[in-house]
Amino acid sequence: MKRVLAAVLLIGAAFGCASTPKSEPAGAPAKLSEVEDKVLNQAAFELQCDRAQLQLTKLSLDGDMMGVKNETFGVRGCSKQATYKTSCGWGQCSVFNMAQVQGTAPKTM
Repeated sequence: MKRVLAAVLLIGAAFGCASTPKSEPAGAPAKLSEVEDKVLNQAAFELQCDRAQLQLTKLSLDGDMMGVKNETFGVRGCSKQATYKTSCGWGQCSVFNMAQVQGTAPKTM
């Protein structure tokens, strides 16, 4: 009985340590998720813009069914913007550009 209790406590302690969030230094940029990183890589290529100049916005969480998570992101930078849909599940993420790249500079008449 003592062995079972010791094993339960050990497993509980391991999960407690594993779930403790790591604190980021004040002013440090937020760590990107794998899908956000993939969206920014694709956007940098398609918008022909340096990643450091891109602004990423999560537009919606489109669903989470059977282990597949679908989200929509908007990316702006270098006077352009694009919309990306993502589909992540089963160990991989796919990123799809949902519209042609659009300019964001004001049009003069």
